[in-house]
Amino acid sequence: MLTELQKKKLTHYFNAFDVDKNGTLEKSDFDKIVNGYAKTYKITQNSETYQYISSTYGKRWDALAKEADTNTDNKVSLDEWLSYQDKLLNDPKSNFLWLRVASMFIDIQDIDKDGTWSLEEYKIMYKIHGVGDDILAAEIFSKLDFDGDGKISKNDLMNLVADFYLSDNPQAPGNLFFGTYE
Repeated sequence: MLTELQKKKLTHYFNAFDVDKNGTLEKSDFDKIVNGYAKTYKITQNSETYQYISSTYGKRWDALAKEADTNTDNKVSLDEWLSYQDKLLNDPKSNFLWLRVASMFIDIQDIDKDGTWSLEEYKIMYKIHGVGDDILAAEIFSKLDFDGDGKISKNDLMNLVADFYLSDNPQAPGNLFFGTYE
């Protein structure tokens, strides 16, 4: 069962994917995220990069709709989302799917493919998902960049995502990964 802290963080994460802010996740939200990356990075729709991003987000939506949309209305409500996340986090058969999904999204957002996220890449994630402005992104990035080198390694990112999902410690750094949740 999700803890209260997990519910708060996962609700905030839900809101980051609810791009049109209508209270449900729909395929159109995922399409808007893909288009946000294309516009921001000037990626054309016929490019391999666009196809990869579009395919990855499309598959993620398809899987989410199949597993979380329990009333089959082609939308995922917050309650459906939280129930799905609870299942993923507490079902040993889920085989850490949430971590594999996070790894895919981290790879997509590592636009320069150097195996790290820069502050600029982090700011763009904030902008596209609407979780905060550049000032908040820079403030949080500095807290997550443990060695102060201006980059967050994929390994550190994965550990931060694990903190975000699993930690019930309100001080865990990963809680801030997608912005402030309170």
